[in-house]
Amino acid sequence: MTASNAWTEFAAIFTRSRQAHLEHEQAKAELKGLMPEDAKESIGHGVRAKRSKSGAISFDLVTPESSHASV
Repeated sequence: MTASNAWTEFAAIFTRSRQAHLEHEQAKAELKGLMPEDAKESIGHGVRAKRSKSGAISFDLVTPESSHASV
């Protein structure tokens, strides 16, 4: 694949972003561990964690506009 410009480009992105991905996954695991067992939703410092009915936890970034109810 050394002759492929696309491979070169994506291999560089993969290499450059690898550490950030590992840190991201570690942060998600730590946040999941901090969420109380009985909480359906937790919000703080720009991050919202939501627990589904099956117990899976997902994360979203919260912007100032989305964190307040509409008037």
